[in-house]
Amino acid sequence: MSALYLKEAIARPGAKNLTRLSLANNVNLSAQAGIFIGDALKENVDHPIEKVSFKGVDLGDEGLVRILEACNENKNIKKVNLGKVTSRGLGLIAKSLSLNKSLIKIKFQEHET
Repeated sequence: MSALYLKEAIARPGAKNLTRLSLANNVNLSAQAGIFIGDALKENVDHPIEKVSFKGVDLGDEGLVRILEACNENKNIKKVNLGKVTSRGLGLIAKSLSLNKSLIKIKFQEHET
């Protein structure tokens, strides 16, 4: 639910209130968090957010893809922690970020299945 409220704050036209967003180690987050935050960053590509962290969070494939899309569309994002990533997720990262020139640091953790 908190990600839904953050979506509204980030996506609002003219919003520039966040430069770093850490939802790290929040075990209650799901793919929906990645979807909401990713969509918000895509809706407001001028938002000056520089760092997004989902360290320790399993966003699932759909949430991961939305965050990757946001990283491609919002050129202000320089650092991202994608949380727990599966083998399939690694392929999604490679495919999605192959042409990205704005990210300078990408982190993730191996998903333990």
